[in-house]
Amino acid sequence: MSSADSGNGSPFKLSSLVLPFYLPSGLAFLGIGLAIPLLALYARHLGMSDAGAAFIVGLVGLGSLVFNIPAGQLMSRYGMRPVVIIATFIEACAAALAGLLQFQWVLGAMAFIMGMTQTSFFVARLAYFRTLVPQHTRGRALSLIGGENRLGYFIGPIAGGFIAQSFGFQYAFFAYAALMALASISLFIWVPTTEAAASSEGWTPSQSVTILRENAGVFATAGVAIIALQLMRTARQALVPLVAHSLGLSVSQIGLIVGLMFFVEIFLVYPAGQAMDRWGRKAAGVPCLLFLALGLALLPFVHSITMMIIAVIVAGIGNGLGSGINMTLSTDFAPRENPTRFIGMWRFVVDLGTMSGPFIVGIVAGLFSLPGAAAIVASVGFGGAAVMGFLVPEPRSRRES
Repeated sequence: MSSADSGNGSPFKLSSLVLPFYLPSGLAFLGIGLAIPLLALYARHLGMSDAGAAFIVGLVGLGSLVFNIPAGQLMSRYGMRPVVIIATFIEACAAALAGLLQFQWVLGAMAFIMGMTQTSFFVARLAYFRTLVPQHTRGRALSLIGGENRLGYFIGPIAGGFIAQSFGFQYAFFAYAALMALASISLFIWVPTTEAAASSEGWTPSQSVTILRENAGVFATAGVAIIALQLMRTARQALVPLVAHSLGLSVSQIGLIVGLMFFVEIFLVYPAGQAMDRWGRKAAGVPCLLFLALGLALLPFVHSITMMIIAVIVAGIGNGLGSGINMTLSTDFAPRENPTRFIGMWRFVVDLGTMSGPFIVGIVAGLFSLPGAAAIVASVGFGGAAVMGFLVPEPRSRRES
């Protein structure tokens, strides 16, 4: 199928993605938004320290990191459809167990499994979009996925905070499980079937080394910039709730603050996609990194709810400007034929940042303080902005292969 048409000669339309991709993604993001921002607070509720709570959040990123390459290989061998349907069903089961069995080790294990299953959906979605969506539309198509993520994180934390305060943390995870089950069902009904790759050979480390070697320049520049971005994104999932908690705010108030951050981002979703398609990916990437780093840099100076709101709004502006940037860059640089292996490797590399953020927060908070952790994460973000601005090649100047 040509990336410029829908397979029958008609022009590509974004509406063709609604049922197979936008609907299940929206359900999944709402579920994630309900529960993942509560992970740190849930861990605290179960008796863990700030450092331990940040570690639990980091296990989501660790699960994503270790399963990126296997997810790509499974999809390359068996096709994307069966893998993503099974993964979302397993995520529903993991969320239900996290709520049902209220033990610290269970929460950690389920957080790890959630990261594994979330990355499966992520890799499959990007591989589909690389094949189905033309490059000149891809920024907008993927920014809408990013917008769904932010909408889920706007509605989810507010609803999750009230559910947790009114009924208990476990019920937020039960709601997460129900939404993931619905996402799995919708994928079963609507997501298209793809053929497995012609080669059925199993994964070997040399394949990953080859991908890294052939794309060394991409991973050393764009990869490093996105590592910094992912580090900030996941670090704030621990930093913002824990800093708000240190101010004495209630769970529902913290949910409102987190929701406000993502509410700001929603307004920038489509403009970010337009900017990427019209002026290039870096036009969105550089401001994204700068503003998100600035928002986190303000956290050490937060001593009131007003300052907290200012910090999360600035961070929200930054992350909104980068809506879809990670997904768009990965599909821009991926080969058209069998893109899952490249995307799996891209996810593995950039998830070094996804995994590192909460662990850095936990280690620095345990040794020093939460404000110190925020300052370190922000400095990484400013460095990432410099890499994005001066070293990353502009993908829009490349021809589709």
